[in-house]
Amino acid sequence: MRPTTILHVAETAKGGVGSYLEELVPRQAERHGADRVRVVLPAEHAALFDRLPPHALHVFEIGRAGRLRSMVRMARVVLALVRQWRPEVVHLHSSYAGLMLRPLLALLPQRPRVVYCSHGWAFDREAARWLNVAVAAVERTWARFCDAVVCISQHDRASALRAGLPADRLVVVLNGIADISTPADAAVPQEPWPDGTLRVLFVGRLDRQKGVDVLYAALDRLQQRAFAVVVGEAVVADPSHAPPAPRNARAMGWLARGRIAELCRAADVLVVPSRWEGFGLVALEAMRCGCAVVASRTGGLPEVVEHGVTGLLFESGAADELAARLQQHDRAAWKAMGAEGRRRYEARFRIERVCDELDALYRHLIERAPACSARPKPQA
Repeated sequence: MRPTTILHVAETAKGGVGSYLEELVPRQAERHGADRVRVVLPAEHAALFDRLPPHALHVFEIGRAGRLRSMVRMARVVLALVRQWRPEVVHLHSSYAGLMLRPLLALLPQRPRVVYCSHGWAFDREAARWLNVAVAAVERTWARFCDAVVCISQHDRASALRAGLPADRLVVVLNGIADISTPADAAVPQEPWPDGTLRVLFVGRLDRQKGVDVLYAALDRLQQRAFAVVVGEAVVADPSHAPPAPRNARAMGWLARGRIAELCRAADVLVVPSRWEGFGLVALEAMRCGCAVVASRTGGLPEVVEHGVTGLLFESGAADELAARLQQHDRAAWKAMGAEGRRRYEARFRIERVCDELDALYRHLIERAPACSARPKPQA
């Protein structure tokens, strides 16, 4: 395979986008060469990429700047880098990077191939109908300014088609993550769950989208039968408006990824009660560690969690159903589901498969399609 020069751009490297890039970029650098993969991201988030050489990171300041000013700073860095370094592919991540840069890159006389991934459509979110219609119209128009639109799930692609995005630009590349290993001599940390209860874990933003309030309502019904460890903080909402944790839950804030993996291995079940979700990467992180998952039946989550095999699904927002699901199995049954989840992760959701599929897409765009009129083969 001929090495490719790739520039990734993100207006944020926290949350799901950050996890995706943290998994993908170092492996692309191993495949194509450390001097052939670069990233533009906020300076405040650069520490997440300690496996990349400093010359591969190009940063812009967010500071106290508003979103518009930070996006302008991002665009300046990207356009200068495209002119000087001349990457073959620019891969844009999330809505704001795609909104700002797709039309600007389309104006360049010798532009690179442009790949865009929203990481979950903004028009799929819980919002006023007029706003979702307006966002869908922008995405429909802006899709013409790039060579391919990567969908992270089949749900993502179906939503794009319903919104009128051109089918010949849509390419499904399911998310994936790298495997992790535990040293044989690793100490067993003290776990934060009390004895004799179902060990429930939640990892994510304490915002309305992620549905931690639904989990708290279910815990109120379960009382001493279950105890939840809650990892994360409010990001979108005012932290003071985050729902209060019940007595049978412990909020721990953000934790290092290694510590989260330890909690996944120790938990009986991870709960993902999202109200909307493009994919649900945290469910994969649990499955990788052999932890069963109980998730809402929304977005891409049913493509990750196989109901009745690797975990259970419940209707989004239904706290009573979630409480019933958590009482449906004993610890041995949850452990067996976790083992099935590990097998499903190994078979379908490794980062190597993601790299292979993106490499194939990049190669197709570079070798077979002229700039400004790329037509990647649509995925069924």
